[in-house]
Amino acid sequence: MRTRLLLRPAGLIAAALLIGALTPLPASAAATTPGPGVGWIRVGHLSPKVPPVDIYFAPFGQAEKVVIRKAGYGAVTPYSSLAPGKYTLSMRAADAASTTPPALTATIDVAERNAYSLLVFANGPDGTLHGQLVTDDLTPPGPGQGRVRVVEGSAAIAPVTVDGPQGMAIAKDAAYGMTSNYVDVPQGRWPLQLSGGSVKSTADVDVKAGTSTTLLVTEDAGALKANPISDGASLPDPPKFGVETGGGGTAPMSTGSPIWPAASVVALLAALAAWPVLRRRRAARAR
Repeated sequence: MRTRLLLRPAGLIAAALLIGALTPLPASAAATTPGPGVGWIRVGHLSPKVPPVDIYFAPFGQAEKVVIRKAGYGAVTPYSSLAPGKYTLSMRAADAASTTPPALTATIDVAERNAYSLLVFANGPDGTLHGQLVTDDLTPPGPGQGRVRVVEGSAAIAPVTVDGPQGMAIAKDAAYGMTSNYVDVPQGRWPLQLSGGSVKSTADVDVKAGTSTTLLVTEDAGALKANPISDGASLPDPPKFGVETGGGGTAPMSTGSPIWPAASVVALLAALAAWPVLRRRRAARAR
């Protein structure tokens, strides 16, 4: 299901490569769905030829702050929790001055009790960047069932077909930039076959009853890779966000990477969450 995405003239979104890295929800206290007054968002960088970028984020109309630097292809951030409202994300070339006009900018609208994935592809006109804001289905499937969908992030090897055992099709001829519908499957470990033209590979996905999983398909040195990620903030080991480690979306963050310290990130998120309340209080005092 696609959700409203508000774009500014500067373009779009790879800018958004990252709001989810603001602060992952702790696994020990994680909820499986967002509650009242809260929306979740994560971001996936699926533009293979786009060089590293610095990502800025702010409530709509407020001053930007850099939240992550040198983000690379193949990364999907953990979810971040936000108060409902509009937020602006922008992208500059890695290490560019903050005064440099952004190459891309986007405004997103976060609704309460909803979880979103903001996916950035290079499938706009003439190969320009394009973003899709999709809603993640966190409602429970039937008893003993789990849900699986495919995000096709391989540009050079496309379209891609993902088949399960006994002829079950998870995604067929998925074009680059496509997010497939969810397919309900019985719980268990599923061997999958990935194919794109003459390129073939295999992957396994563990489907747990009552969960939804996104299978992220990317390209790596002429081969297809599949990375299953949980839709919902209940993973004990949440997805990592790729930085300057050379491993794309599965690489751990190195301690030397220029990323905000955790305390600063948490403080920023708390400020963002409180911002709509403070604005209403100020307006009330002004009346």
